[in-house]
Amino acid sequence: MRIISIGEIIFDIYGDSAVIGGAPLNFCAHCSLLGAESALISATGNDDYSEKAIEKLKKFGVDTSFVKKSPLSTGKCIVTMDENAVPSYNVIRPAAYDDIQLDGNDVAEIKKYSADVFAFGTLIQREKASKNALKKILSKISFKEIFCDVNLRKDCYNENSCRLCLENATILKLSDEEEPLLASFGFYEKKSDNEETVRAIAKKYENIRLILFTMGEKGSMVYEKENDKFYYFDAVKVKKVSTVGAGDSYSAAFLCEYLRSGDIEKSGISGASLSARVVASKEAVPM
Repeated sequence: MRIISIGEIIFDIYGDSAVIGGAPLNFCAHCSLLGAESALISATGNDDYSEKAIEKLKKFGVDTSFVKKSPLSTGKCIVTMDENAVPSYNVIRPAAYDDIQLDGNDVAEIKKYSADVFAFGTLIQREKASKNALKKILSKISFKEIFCDVNLRKDCYNENSCRLCLENATILKLSDEEEPLLASFGFYEKKSDNEETVRAIAKKYENIRLILFTMGEKGSMVYEKENDKFYYFDAVKVKKVSTVGAGDSYSAAFLCEYLRSGDIEKSGISGASLSARVVASKEAVPM
């Protein structure tokens, strides 16, 4: 079971402390800790944060062969928490992960990795270089599954980046907070309830087989298009410390179980369980 993702390496800055993060990094780390082989395509700068990032990725068991060096600084994001432990993000730009440069040899090596799942989102598409790297992979390599977490961050997505996710994903993840933002682009017909909206998305984009729809404390919903079936999963009640990385852990646990068993019920339960553990922790990837 091999999973490869392209995306940001970011250090989340909380006051005076810095914690490594970034949705694709968290996702790959959780996949590795759950028993999958995982690799991250990204870039770091020539700075102290770069060495820390590589060290941490190796500790998580993530393959760093595809992490490039850039003259830009390693990514950073200023995180502030509200009274409900819900984060807001100020993603600093430009950053090294905006400058992922892939040549023909790089693409050949990524193809040779033979991943079962390729994962990406919208943030990695905000600058031309990394978006071109993503498009090279999509045009040159076929994958059993393409997983997209739209992961909409303020000022870091647009109509084109969202469309690329919708047009390529076989498994799509979005949250109840993100869906209205996605709907504002007019990609699909907005419906009166979540089920009908999710069904409309899947109907519009034939490539999408599954949609993971997370709803915070209300739990999550998974739509399986082939059988036109919805599955619901309660959120596991825990003392909330931070929701940073909760969605990434849900995605990783769901996908790893789904690749193993093909059982959506088991996969949703795994996602809810791991995301609860993350919510109860200060770390996005507790070990």
